[in-house]
Amino acid sequence: MAEKKGFNWISLLVGIVLIVGSVFAFMNPVATFLTLAIMLGIVAVVRGLMLIVAFFRISERTTFKVWFFLIVGILLTILGVIFLFRPAFAAIVFAFMIAAWFIFDAINNLINIDRMKPSGNGIYFLSIALNLLFLVGGIITALHPWIVGISIPIIIGISLMSSGIQNLVMAFFGPRDLA
Repeated sequence: MAEKKGFNWISLLVGIVLIVGSVFAFMNPVATFLTLAIMLGIVAVVRGLMLIVAFFRISERTTFKVWFFLIVGILLTILGVIFLFRPAFAAIVFAFMIAAWFIFDAINNLINIDRMKPSGNGIYFLSIALNLLFLVGGIITALHPWIVGISIPIIIGISLMSSGIQNLVMAFFGPRDLA
């Protein structure tokens, strides 16, 4: 069956909204990053409360696994509230988490790099080089956490722009029944 071609108003509107969002992300990366921190706070509070409710709904509360729900739920809720009322703190914590992730992952990969030798010298040396770059990137991020605050909104802006353009193209050239 042939697809019906025609103008798709929903794709047009979604495309415009995404492109406008990307422009805002590019114009004010700090506000974009703080907004993400607030959204992360909301998610943490909701998830924490869900875990606390799950703890009280489970009739058998004798295993560590069940008590872990309560502990993690309380910690997530507290962290979420802090993130909601102190989004700048959330942004700093997030930046240091990314730095720690890069550093620990790179060190772990370099410690276990001998596992890459069977793949050949090219892959082996490429893995060493990439992990050294991740290590340096993690150290730089730990020393200058604002880099994360600037780069993530730029990535978000690029993603929104790309999706917006794709939706605009779909509005004019895509099938009518897809949004």
